[in-house]
Amino acid sequence: MANILTPDDFGSGEYKVPQNCFDSIQDYLDKYEKLYLTRVLGAELYDLFVADLLNGIPQTAKYLTIFNEFRIDENSCIRISEGIKAMLKQFCYYHIIRDLGVKKGIGGVGKFTDSVGDTSYKGFNIVEAFNEGVDNVYAIQWYICDNDADYPEYNGEYFKYQSGI
Repeated sequence: MANILTPDDFGSGEYKVPQNCFDSIQDYLDKYEKLYLTRVLGAELYDLFVADLLNGIPQTAKYLTIFNEFRIDENSCIRISEGIKAMLKQFCYYHIIRDLGVKKGIGGVGKFTDSVGDTSYKGFNIVEAFNEGVDNVYAIQWYICDNDADYPEYNGEYFKYQSGI
């Protein structure tokens, strides 16, 4: 069961999906929220993180820090995370749109229809959404590793960017 995202998170904005997809969105959220959080945090830290959630928001400071967005200057880098919820939206959006009957074109992502020229849905590039999720993973995992005393259970996986080719 999804603990952070709801279908309403995909009703408007950058990661809006067509209304006719709302019947199946919960299935995607249930599957991919758990999968990606486990891959980002590791199994044990995932369990602790989820146990700390109340209405989809962590209650303990160390979990709230990685849940919320942050920008941290570090040497000659700036570590930026849009937060765990945004990261999960990016990954779930990727899977929802990828599995729909859609086509990508110059004008964006268009839904296949029987009507000639009817591409009523134009969505955000799914590969870009996935790669923005990876950017967030890198920042969150960097923070965890930089504060490893607070997250001894961490055992996250390495993520790779995807190509649109």
